[in-house]
Amino acid sequence: MSDSSLSRRHFLQGMGVAATGVIVAACAPPVAPEAAGDMAETAETPEVWVFQGQPNCPGGGNPERTEAVRQRILDETGVLVQVYLVATGSAQIEKLNLLLASGTQPLDLFEGQWPEFKGIIMPMDDLLDAHGQNVLALNNDFAWARMKDAEGVTWGYPRLGLMGHTHFCFFRSDWLDEAGLEMPDTWDAMEATIAAFLETHPESVVATNGRVNMMNNLLGAFVEEGNSNWVDPADNMLKPVETHPGYQDWLATMNEWWKNGWFQQETFANPDFRALLKSLTIGAWVGWYSRITIWWEQIRLDAGYTDIDYGFPETMTGPQGLAKTNNVGGNSAYMIPRKSEHPDAVMRYANWCYQGLPEDATNLVTIRQGIEGEDWEWHDKEEGLYRSLVSATAPCEQRYAYDFYNVKGMGTEPHVVRVLDDGSVGRQSSHTVKYNDRYDLGKMPIDFDVPYDVAAIRDNFPGLPDFQRLVDEESVKFITGVRPLSEWGNFLDTLNSAGLDRWSELYTEQYRQYHP
Repeated sequence: MSDSSLSRRHFLQGMGVAATGVIVAACAPPVAPEAAGDMAETAETPEVWVFQGQPNCPGGGNPERTEAVRQRILDETGVLVQVYLVATGSAQIEKLNLLLASGTQPLDLFEGQWPEFKGIIMPMDDLLDAHGQNVLALNNDFAWARMKDAEGVTWGYPRLGLMGHTHFCFFRSDWLDEAGLEMPDTWDAMEATIAAFLETHPESVVATNGRVNMMNNLLGAFVEEGNSNWVDPADNMLKPVETHPGYQDWLATMNEWWKNGWFQQETFANPDFRALLKSLTIGAWVGWYSRITIWWEQIRLDAGYTDIDYGFPETMTGPQGLAKTNNVGGNSAYMIPRKSEHPDAVMRYANWCYQGLPEDATNLVTIRQGIEGEDWEWHDKEEGLYRSLVSATAPCEQRYAYDFYNVKGMGTEPHVVRVLDDGSVGRQSSHTVKYNDRYDLGKMPIDFDVPYDVAAIRDNFPGLPDFQRLVDEESVKFITGVRPLSEWGNFLDTLNSAGLDRWSELYTEQYRQYHP
């Protein structure tokens, strides 16, 4: 569930490049794939072009399997869907820029952070009302809140949505059993567990993948609002959580963990976490969930471990309540450019992908896996469980590569689950389905419904990246003891010099548009 973001700055750079003769030549009208055959657009058959933001196979999958799905969509919606497949990275950003700037190459749907493209995309409210009833119904109010500007205009349909499943504290369950301990669900019990692990297993470490992920796991135990911006009562202005008094308390506790030798020594230096998991030294994981539900699970299955595993408490509480903070998922959206000639057809296509949910997920599984009976089959249709008939590791040329899966996110993913060959549900899928909307297990950021236009803030505060880097780097120094906590006041002075007032002014301005 990663999110690929394309910035306004990149787009404007692309617009400048597009003026050159070389790029004009590159923007010649597209040629429909040969596989489309006689399905070229007619007056009765609108053709829409979709930019696939995270292609599974940048070169395309099996042409026949891809064509079968395209034909199914055409037969049932009357819309001919063509897809641009470009590998992620700078080439993808450049290609999207060219398509957005081109007056000849079509583009009808793409994904990104909608505030950064607001000037070149069209509002979706009327389209959703007329053709997107399924899309509206399947995404919850939390997800739609981040798709709207301060006037309530909707600029895309959700790519992700609010997520309650991404930050749980995982512990070696076999070590818990060995020590005769229950799964810890309070701060004191967690610390006692970590200490007990280290006593019986000197190699045991606490690991995370980045400070922010660790904050989403643990900071709520010390900060009432959780890992969230906060309104400073001293001036009624929005401030970054790092300036909250509770953040210093959390830092001091993390520094104690470091001095106790609990942390893996390179955990903040982005080590090879797969190798770290394989080393069987992680006693507690306080990072992004899928390192356990996907990476560890695959390691466990490949190695045949039956007695070694991780479990987690649904809640962890500390002095200020729940430790976990729900993940707002950003402003990632599927958007329709203003230049689209067939926006109604785009919405009919998206609506068809959602059609039948949650009772009948046939359309959704079709765009994810291919044709029923050829690429997949139902294991339990009522429960949305299906079994793939083609290996996920098969070469691209042998399988459908979900080219038309343009409704990724919390509105769809909890409704279908791929089962393993033995009929069991994969760990990642079962975890996501069970906990995606359990927002009661974590704290809600006070500004979860504010889709900040970070590009606009950056335009008015060019030092924003340096400011953010300063906060992150110095925080890690305080955790690891490179910088003593006695210098916290000096650090806040440095933040002020680096533009804290400007940060506060710009973020508060956008926050107050939604929270007057």
